[in-house]
Amino acid sequence: MRHTTASLRPRSIRTSRRPDHPRGTARSAANAWTGRAAADASGDLSGTVRDFTARLRTALLQEYGDPDAVTGPEEEPVTAYEVRTVTGGRLDAVAERHGLVPMTVTEAYDLTAPGHPRAKRFLRIALPDGVAYRTADHLTVLPVNAPGLVERAAAAFGVDLDAVLDIRATRPRRDGLAVDRPLTVRQLLTHHVELQERPTARRLALLAGANPCPPERAALAALAGDDPRTLVEIAEDHPALRGALDWPHLLDLLTPLRPRHYSISSSPAADPRHADLMVSVLDAPARSHSRLRSTGGIPMGRDRYRGTCSGYLAALRPGDTVYARVQPCREVFRTDAGAPVVMIAAGTGLAPFRGVVADRSAARAAGAELPSALLYFGCDAPDADFLHAGELRAAEAAGAVRLRPAFSAAPENGAPFVQHRIAAEADEVWELLRAGARVHVCGDGSRMAPGVREVFRTLYRERTPGADEAAAGRWLDSLMADGRYVEDVYAAG
Repeated sequence: MRHTTASLRPRSIRTSRRPDHPRGTARSAANAWTGRAAADASGDLSGTVRDFTARLRTALLQEYGDPDAVTGPEEEPVTAYEVRTVTGGRLDAVAERHGLVPMTVTEAYDLTAPGHPRAKRFLRIALPDGVAYRTADHLTVLPVNAPGLVERAAAAFGVDLDAVLDIRATRPRRDGLAVDRPLTVRQLLTHHVELQERPTARRLALLAGANPCPPERAALAALAGDDPRTLVEIAEDHPALRGALDWPHLLDLLTPLRPRHYSISSSPAADPRHADLMVSVLDAPARSHSRLRSTGGIPMGRDRYRGTCSGYLAALRPGDTVYARVQPCREVFRTDAGAPVVMIAAGTGLAPFRGVVADRSAARAAGAELPSALLYFGCDAPDADFLHAGELRAAEAAGAVRLRPAFSAAPENGAPFVQHRIAAEADEVWELLRAGARVHVCGDGSRMAPGVREVFRTLYRERTPGADEAAAGRWLDSLMADGRYVEDVYAAG
């Protein structure tokens, strides 16, 4: 192999020094600025050139530049890159805001029969060290938007899912986005904003103002507040909005993603290191679907509405991570172990009472004598959605509880719902109330809870001479004020 040697020698430069230069006369043209350097082309030629150039630069600065600025030859960096580690995870900021910590799913399975239209899902979640709960507490969970919904939103708004955003708040907002680092649009739409909310009148006005198409703008301005469509659906139905909103205005339209609350369905007396959930999976015809059909529109995959958090939880498998926290329930909702109790639920409203039954089963196993406990709960059919049937029947056999199921699809003695069975067994319930029983109701607040309140007012009116509807209402109000009739209800569907 042929090797070449390069000789690096500064040229002789004839020059004259400035008259006012502090070093006096110019250097002789015969003087070299730095020593000769030689390099083999088969070796580190570029390194030798860099060293020679640095020495020459230093000499020139010393002769003609500012001597105080000369600090010696520049050192070559040891590596080609400097790397800064960004500590923490991408959800740390939102987790800190809501007090959430990562938890691991250890079990997940269906509670209902295959093909049942109102699916219920069981989850068992391991609690981190230092996290504890009490019976009837809640688990607050941060949901995740489904991938298909994220892609629909990106298409409707005309944004690139792989684009990276660096979001900075222009003013402090407690209800703003909790983002502490650059993130992709996919991450933003998946973990940080609501995608299935119906827009407010203010947001509809913002959409109308941003739409460049006059007919679409007029249609948006005319939308009524009761329009059943979500923000994403409205954007899909007005294609001129695609790409019309810049990110600051689009973020004004998107609400930060909120954690959801689920009653814990287990008891620390049975297992203090795990919290169980019963999840009712919301999967129903979309409210906007009938509108699309009536106007001749095409559903575009929008014929079904799947709950944001229930859909997310239903898809979890053992080993998956959720961000959650234990949220104490209202103290008044905790049952009094020394008093009789009437528990009333429908569907997954059974969750806190499963924990109560587990507490009572543990007490019975320890030999304790317990006051009476009735558990009324509604479901469709014994072979479809009798949740935790084997476990509850075993507790009844052990004397921990008396079960009173109401099957809407297979009613017994003409009692399809819990309020009907309570009415049929009014004498027994009334005697427990006279003995100081407390009533706890959990479940649907739009239909079940009002029906149960009405049956208790009727129960009082029929057993209290001279009592009218107003008196029955005052009686129930007094039970509520005394903490003897307590509700933990939610809006269904």
